[in-house]
Amino acid sequence: MDHSTNENEIKKMAEWLKGNVIEVVEGSVNKEIIRYNLRMEFDVTDDVLVDKVYEEIAFH
Repeated sequence: MDHSTNENEIKKMAEWLKGNVIEVVEGSVNKEIIRYNLRMEFDVTDDVLVDKVYEEIAFH
């Protein structure tokens, strides 16, 4: 994955993480857990993409 990852793919990754891995507690979510799981599940290492998925989970 790279910077060209579209918004739909970001939303799909965020939804998968929310449904399977991430627990949002009182509006808080750990970015390092997101980073780790994106790397393990989707081979994502790009910090910009991690930030976009984090924002999708934390703020939507």
